[in-house]
Amino acid sequence: MSDLIQITYKISCPPGVSIEKLSMEIALEQTVEVPLECIPTREIRESVVGQVLEIAPVRTEQHQYNVKIGYHPDLTAYQIPQFLNLLFGNISMKKNIRIVELSLPDRLVASFSGPKFGIAGLRSTLGVFNRPLAATALKPLGSDPARLASLAEAFARGGGDIIKDDHSLADQPFCPFRERVSQCQRAIARANSKTGHNTLYFPNISGSWEQMQAQVEYVVSQDVKGILLSPWLIGPDFMRYLAKQYSLIIMAHPAFAGTYFHDPSHGIKPAILLGTLFRWWGADISVFPNYGGRFSFNPQDCRELSQALREPWGNILPAWPAPAGGMSLDNIGEMKKEYGQDAIYLIGGALLKHSQDLSVSTRDFMEAIHSNFPKQPEVSAKEMISKRPQHSWAEKSFGKILEHLPLQDDFCWTGRDPFEYKQKEQADFKDITRHELIGRYGESTSFDLRYFQIEPKGYSSPEKHRHEHVIICIRGQGILRQGNKAILLKEHDIAYVPPFQEHQLKNESDQPFGFFCIVDHVRDRPIKLGVI
Repeated sequence: MSDLIQITYKISCPPGVSIEKLSMEIALEQTVEVPLECIPTREIRESVVGQVLEIAPVRTEQHQYNVKIGYHPDLTAYQIPQFLNLLFGNISMKKNIRIVELSLPDRLVASFSGPKFGIAGLRSTLGVFNRPLAATALKPLGSDPARLASLAEAFARGGGDIIKDDHSLADQPFCPFRERVSQCQRAIARANSKTGHNTLYFPNISGSWEQMQAQVEYVVSQDVKGILLSPWLIGPDFMRYLAKQYSLIIMAHPAFAGTYFHDPSHGIKPAILLGTLFRWWGADISVFPNYGGRFSFNPQDCRELSQALREPWGNILPAWPAPAGGMSLDNIGEMKKEYGQDAIYLIGGALLKHSQDLSVSTRDFMEAIHSNFPKQPEVSAKEMISKRPQHSWAEKSFGKILEHLPLQDDFCWTGRDPFEYKQKEQADFKDITRHELIGRYGESTSFDLRYFQIEPKGYSSPEKHRHEHVIICIRGQGILRQGNKAILLKEHDIAYVPPFQEHQLKNESDQPFGFFCIVDHVRDRPIKLGVI
């Protein structure tokens, strides 16, 4: 693979205009923004200015050319805003330039982790294999929380998989965010307890940065497993941040993105914008307009977009295509031919219209899916383990499963060598070691059991995160600082650290302080803090 970012622009070139000159103008506009003769050094000309790699006429269209330009990845600063600026910044304000292909070098791809759950992880969360997922949206805008909660409960009773907020639901006075989320989540939990199914609710996150951060933390406190985001409304880098920091399934909505692809001669191809880029920045699910509905996508657009979401791409997990808009129960068979089983069939208004009782509509929806995807043999336990999402920062397990871990002298366990607490460049800790005991070796547990030992005068990093801790002191004694509180932990004491609680562990004694720590297997990265 090339070390350059390679962008293919489809350019309309009027008769009498040099395509070579026009291509070079784009390469300059997207980088130095000055004429070639004004560039002061050879180094800038060779390493900063885009390189015109290939010019080829489009055979089926007159005066159309595919122009491939290469850019050095360092020009992106390995950040989403500058990447987008390089991709289509100034030239977005011109005409007749459309991005039709994008190839990214491995070192740039590695800047972002992609989906945390992806296809296999969401299937594992739901316990649904060998069929597409059924989804709908809470509508219409203007409904109060009680009405939306009743719809959510009816959909869950009918056996649907995912019910999301409509993307226009925010924190409006007639439907406050917290009230809506708590009522809908409780309603779905009631239905799940009766059906045995695991329907999920995805509330919409929107507002100012401070409001959205608070919304996400509230969602986590309510045990909600996923969220809906509109990256082009809230900012794609905020989606990346949430995907990195939280163990939440992320469904990306295309609102406002149509300005990039409604003109076939200008903009960015949907497969790149809603497929490659959304997936790269952390979307587990990408919602897009299905062909034949009330939007302008055609079958080729949808096909290419689905391929961009699901095709192999290094360590980036495949994501779910979620065709929507104008779908009905009548075209499930056609959807099967076009998208197969690894897709989310999202039906909104047509499901509400199908019956006055949404639970009846949902049962008919599920029956249509099951009739097109007959039940297959159950997934084995080994397959379920292999489908479970791994930590984004540790793709492989550390070794083999051991059913017995004998305790050795000095609080070590046979077959489980100690690790460094964290990477050495993270210098906010002292004299602490970590033993991964259960969970990181291929076991099917939903938790990890670790042992930490802090030597005299040592301490852990001050941090907070959305996942919970259970701490069990088994050696010596130490101090657990939670916010402004200091808790003394002695042998056999147990402590609980709730989500987003600032905390740090210290050993102020002259003996080692050792403790078990139990956390979720799939969890978010800690947010580092100053000393607390």
